[in-house]
Amino acid sequence: MTKYAIVTRTLSFMISLSILMLSAAGCTSDKASVASPSDVVSSREEEVVITTEASDAVSVMINGEKVDDVFLLQYNWYGKDFVSEDSLNKIMMDNYAPKGNSAPTAANNSEISFVFDSLEGLPSVVKLTQYANTVRANSGLPYDTADIELVKNEDNNFCFTLDYRKFKMFYYQLECEWENGNNAKYAFAVEKAK
Repeated sequence: MTKYAIVTRTLSFMISLSILMLSAAGCTSDKASVASPSDVVSSREEEVVITTEASDAVSVMINGEKVDDVFLLQYNWYGKDFVSEDSLNKIMMDNYAPKGNSAPTAANNSEISFVFDSLEGLPSVVKLTQYANTVRANSGLPYDTADIELVKNEDNNFCFTLDYRKFKMFYYQLECEWENGNNAKYAFAVEKAK
């Protein structure tokens, strides 16, 4: 037998063996389960797991104590949208203008910090706007508005030091954007401790 004949027989045997193995694999079930590219894409899309709700992504702290009154103004969170029907001013007036209600209090030079959920991580953009007025009720006076510069404290949290100047109360709007596209706006108030 020539070398050519041996190579030809060997190739024929290998091809026949491959066909038999493929046929046997296809016969193990009535329906072949071959994933199409669209199946792979859709299964990846379904794997998005919301680890934290927008309302829980940040905690506002005054000298290390958590502020419970933090309000969501709007968010786009893992594709879900929310916009409050009430304005920042209305939310604050409804919660703090009625007699007997009070905003969280803090002394001058208190540290206000923002602790972000570890699963979501730190936002790529954090912006804090302060709205000041001289009274708790809506006086009709224009607000003194300022963008507050945030720094990082020893715990790597964004923070700032409270300076009331001539004001008795501040409303704050905190805007956060994460790398994954999530974004949210929060509101809270702080009143000068007596």
